[in-house]
Amino acid sequence: MDFLIAGVIWMQAAWCGTDDFVGQVDPDWEFRRLLLEGAAPLIESQQRTNQPSCTPSRYIIPVVFHVIYSNSSDSISYQRIWNQMLRAHEDFRRIPETAGFATGGADTEIEFSLATKDPNGNPTTGVVYWKYDQPPLNWTSPDFCRETQDYSMKQATGWDRSRYLNVWIVPRLCTRSSSSSPCNQCNIVAGYAFFPFILDPISYGTVIGSDYFWGGPYSRGMRTLIHELGHNLNLPHTFNNGCGGTNCGTTGDGICDTPPTAATNGNFSVRRQNTCTNDNPDLPDNTRNYMDYVVDADMTHFTVGQRARSWAAIQSSSSRLSPLVRSIIPQQTGTGAYGRVKAYFSASQRVGCPGEPIQFFSYSMGAPHIYEWSFSGGIPDNPSASCPTVTFPAAGTYDVQLIVENQSGRRDTLLKQNYIRIQDTIYNLPYIQDFEGAVFPPLDSYIQNPDGGRTWDRFRSTSSPRGAYGASATSMRLAFFSYSSYRESDSWVTPSLDLRPYTGSSPSVQLKFSWAYACLNFEGTVGSYNSYELDYIDSLRVYVSTDCGRTWDLVWQRSGRALSTHPDGCIVARGSVSSTSHQFLPSSSQWATDSLLLDDYKGQVIRLRFEGISGWGNNLYLDDIVVDTLPSLSTNLRPLSPIIRAYISDATLHLSISTDLPNLALRLYDIQGREIWRDSQGPLSAGTHRISLPDDLSPGIYLLRLDGGQSTLTLRYWHAP
Repeated sequence: MDFLIAGVIWMQAAWCGTDDFVGQVDPDWEFRRLLLEGAAPLIESQQRTNQPSCTPSRYIIPVVFHVIYSNSSDSISYQRIWNQMLRAHEDFRRIPETAGFATGGADTEIEFSLATKDPNGNPTTGVVYWKYDQPPLNWTSPDFCRETQDYSMKQATGWDRSRYLNVWIVPRLCTRSSSSSPCNQCNIVAGYAFFPFILDPISYGTVIGSDYFWGGPYSRGMRTLIHELGHNLNLPHTFNNGCGGTNCGTTGDGICDTPPTAATNGNFSVRRQNTCTNDNPDLPDNTRNYMDYVVDADMTHFTVGQRARSWAAIQSSSSRLSPLVRSIIPQQTGTGAYGRVKAYFSASQRVGCPGEPIQFFSYSMGAPHIYEWSFSGGIPDNPSASCPTVTFPAAGTYDVQLIVENQSGRRDTLLKQNYIRIQDTIYNLPYIQDFEGAVFPPLDSYIQNPDGGRTWDRFRSTSSPRGAYGASATSMRLAFFSYSSYRESDSWVTPSLDLRPYTGSSPSVQLKFSWAYACLNFEGTVGSYNSYELDYIDSLRVYVSTDCGRTWDLVWQRSGRALSTHPDGCIVARGSVSSTSHQFLPSSSQWATDSLLLDDYKGQVIRLRFEGISGWGNNLYLDDIVVDTLPSLSTNLRPLSPIIRAYISDATLHLSISTDLPNLALRLYDIQGREIWRDSQGPLSAGTHRISLPDDLSPGIYLLRLDGGQSTLTLRYWHAP
């Protein structure tokens, strides 16, 4: 049999039985799949964005469930099936603020809709119950044998395959280890499905063991159906062809944005591994994809390429999917606009300013055509649009409600209380944030955590490691070492900062900040497979907005070794990764400071956004954020290469200058802005210098101004007791 055996573990050693069974039923499956996939590369270049959009579900596929049962204990209620359909909608549409959202994933724009009309046009719940020992089944045991009963069960119970996608839930799914062995391997297979190029339409659909369906005893149950519906959409396992060759179209699953994998990533504890090195660039295994074998909580996304492959299968006239999306089907099956409706929505941003527009996006199920929005005082441009733009006139918090209705007359309401926060506080310069305060995030700033998982936290230590250059106990941190999701994005956004007083050529406005980071270089063994050497790298990006966070300009970015402040670049891990040995905690010398001019934004009110993006690398720390004025720099000085770089540690100023200075004036101010000390140094030659600061100060925060003539900068100084 010319087939990959998919045999690594789900919960209770259960796995997907698609690969090893499809070849038995349809020996020519590979040839027809190649014919069907011929159109996929033409689709993959289209619509590559994964940003929120007003696009309704592009394709709606009718679904009917057949529940085979022996008694109440193994029956599946309608409510469980409806909850599973909601999860499917959240996962396939990547709906923000639900468990189906992942920063690095893609909205497939595909919706599965539970039928409300049977093949004769009569009302139905979309769930049909069949007693195992009664006609038309007449089984002698509730155990279902895949090899001997699959076809007869589907033939006896399935609805019209040209109008419905059939899903069967059986009491216990059993298989044979070989053609001559008894069917006694039960609960080893969680489910299986047929690809849309299957020759016989009777076989098309999905079968799932009841223990692995939503609400079953095994955690896998919430997304077994998501995985198997992926097969129905022509998505192979991500590890399908192993490492394969150098052509991404024939390697792994044949989809270029899912890195090849030597085998399943079924080891639940594994986050980072690199079992194939033939991809270019060499990337970590995609261990969180819906089409791999991992537990539900670790399944997070489909990719843009997987979306394209699904669209190609739906559009192909030779596909079993093609008839299901004909324009007449929703009315015939009571699905889509004629089926059940469920309200979902999100906003482009949840923190804004008075008068600045915020866009809302409906992701509602059931193709509604009536939208009734309420914004508790917000002013929409069109309260009956699917994606209105709203302005909020005053500071405060606002409830948002959406009522949707479709052609069936069914309605649903979703209310999110205190959903939008409008701020009107604008900070004058200098703005200084050292994260020393007890409130986190600091007053009038906020965190964007779109997937609801780990995010920026306040890191405090009264012993080394400390904040920037050891000058304080506190900094802000992204604990990337412990992140579970690849390419997860988290941002910290400053309050509104007032640059309106600064309109001329002088003074300049500068952003200065400090960070500490080390990437992770790992090589080891994962199960029986090698995880080859790879730098696991994270990124830091800085953005500026002049419209209260509606749009952003990228002004600074670094990642990996370019971001690292560790003397070795990456921390090296061999064999395994340990939180005690390999998690990055910076010393006072393992910090860097950079600055950039914000003169392009003079005369405006701005916000700054610091965005971290996970690459399964290591922890990132941020501290000493200062936005302040300084005299104009010389025209040949690049903003990212200031003439003066400095930090303070143990009452000592560590100074680096790029050119000789005839004089350097030093002034120390307390937090109220009163000058308490001054000194003059010079002439100073280009290079590094150490200058002692007064050590008889009261414990607290001070500002040190350095004036070198052509450039000036300000440092925050924490004087410890």
